[in-house]
Amino acid sequence: MIEAVDIEEAAVDETGTSDDYCAGKIYCANCIHCKLVPSSPDGDERYFLRVRCAAGKWRKKLGEEKVYKYCTVARRSIGSCDAYEDMGDAKDYIRDLKKSLPVKDEIFVF
Repeated sequence: MIEAVDIEEAAVDETGTSDDYCAGKIYCANCIHCKLVPSSPDGDERYFLRVRCAAGKWRKKLGEEKVYKYCTVARRSIGSCDAYEDMGDAKDYIRDLKKSLPVKDEIFVF
């Protein structure tokens, strides 16, 4: 079984530019609880990378855990979170993630 690993990149704001960075927002990708996990929709050897909150803060209305695409997690931000633990300077982290994230979902093989 593949274990969840910490995301090594950072986050960008919803507009996609670091110039619009807002210090009042919390970017989930900059949190220690933001974990990268493989997700296989067909149950075969192919999988996509997804991101989940290890603190359990991302829930759908019916209580199911919500996961985000790895290539789009940079846009996930919230106003406040009681489990948030930053992994460094958010502004630099966001800028680096914007440059390093893929623009679309990539397929991997086990």
